[in-house]
Amino acid sequence: MEKKKINVKDLVNVGIFAVIYFVMFFISGMTGLIPIMTIFYPVVLAVLGGIPCILFFTKTDKFGLVTIMGTLMGVIVFIMGYGPYAIITGVLCGLLADLIMKAGKYKSWKHMLFGYCVFSEWVVGSQAIMFLLKDAYIDNYRATQGDAYADAVSALLNSYMIPVVIAAVFIGALAGAYIGRGTLKKHFKRAGIA
Repeated sequence: MEKKKINVKDLVNVGIFAVIYFVMFFISGMTGLIPIMTIFYPVVLAVLGGIPCILFFTKTDKFGLVTIMGTLMGVIVFIMGYGPYAIITGVLCGLLADLIMKAGKYKSWKHMLFGYCVFSEWVVGSQAIMFLLKDAYIDNYRATQGDAYADAVSALLNSYMIPVVIAAVFIGALAGAYIGRGTLKKHFKRAGIA
């Protein structure tokens, strides 16, 4: 089997879908105005990101494109000030999703579904800095959002919440993937994805 090489058109596709997915990230982040969503906005992203990501995956048949997208997202949120951990999770989750979908030859719905669930976990890396620098984050929230908001977020920033968020993101990604699949039935038929 001939190895498919990534070309300029593929990179343009990654760029377009990364921009659309970033808009979903931004919308999800806005839910952080509610204290509990400061911790759980990645779940909203997993649901909202289902449509653009699943559409992107139907147009992906070359190894490395999902890894590039995950890396791009990690770099963008790093530039936004979320710390370097999202770059690590972006690369790792993108690579794992790529490997999963490659195992299904980029034509298997089951592989795409599981790949999206794994890919969606990259955003948890954007939260790592909140847990590592909790006091600084709470002080900032106290100064900008007030005591009630800061206290509510502080109560949630415990290490046991990390696996809870990871599990919730996985469930949100399942929902997002099925929403994406339902919305994009025609693309699935055209792409021959089973």
